[in-house]
Amino acid sequence: MPLSLSSMPTETLPGFSRVFPGGRLTLGLSLPLNSGKGEEPDVDINRQISLVQRVEAAGFAAVWLRDIPLRDPGFGDVGQVWDPISYLGYLAAQTSSIALGTAAMVAPLRHPLHLAKQAASIDHLTGGRFLFGVATGDRTSEYPAFGVDSGARDEVFREHLDVMQQAWTTQHRGIRWSGGRMWGGDVIPKPVAVRPPLLTVGSCLQSMAWHREHADAHVTYQRPLDIQRRYIADWRAEGNDKPFAMSMSLDLHEDLEAEAGPIKFGWRVGAKSLVLILQELERTGVDHVILGLKRGSRPVDEVLDELIEHVLPTFPAG
Repeated sequence: MPLSLSSMPTETLPGFSRVFPGGRLTLGLSLPLNSGKGEEPDVDINRQISLVQRVEAAGFAAVWLRDIPLRDPGFGDVGQVWDPISYLGYLAAQTSSIALGTAAMVAPLRHPLHLAKQAASIDHLTGGRFLFGVATGDRTSEYPAFGVDSGARDEVFREHLDVMQQAWTTQHRGIRWSGGRMWGGDVIPKPVAVRPPLLTVGSCLQSMAWHREHADAHVTYQRPLDIQRRYIADWRAEGNDKPFAMSMSLDLHEDLEAEAGPIKFGWRVGAKSLVLILQELERTGVDHVILGLKRGSRPVDEVLDELIEHVLPTFPAG
């Protein structure tokens, strides 16, 4: 019930179990689904929804939204145009099984009580398909615009997550933090489970020990395999068996057998060779890969055709 606290474990939620079935790798896609348009992404909602429904039917585990509050021309990548919370509500009504995740909400720039309410609302609207990725953000122009000291964003991040955790797991209990206090009120709805599955994305300027303690899963970016192995080992320290995910930029070569060549945060590679890369990542301990197509040189429809035919069958959703 949305007004009552839940004791359901986060890992039993349908979105979490679809993306992290345990013991094998699954695939997701970063929105918007377009290629070669960093500063001018596809903003045709009807087309994007059609593509999302297509990848849902094909068996991708998740689609992921970025939180880009302000356009920063210096980045060369406008990112996700639509507000992620509004967009997630629309996606929830247009889909039925695919997990919907944020990668990631910039927690220091948002009021923690608003964010707690929004996350729990999307949690219910999706029927437990929501994965709540959070981060500190990396676009320096945003912090002064929202009145946040960029040098303190690591502390603000931790504090906001603590406020959200209290809001999700208590009723009519006061919450006090450096940015405010709540007394005599209560944040509703409460989440479907004890909390929406919380994924920390990137370093968040925290130690790995902090991530292991506070996150239900961790997401990072593409690194050279030997470095990624060490990073995963740090995540797995102290017996931690929580899921590990990573993003990967992809420029899918028209030659199915083409060997991998590096691009920023990913590979230009043929579909069959991509399977080999993903299988190696699976052996290394990666549970989910978020494919980003924006750096691709081919039409997104062709790329999805080849991924669905040649790659996805090896890595089905949970």
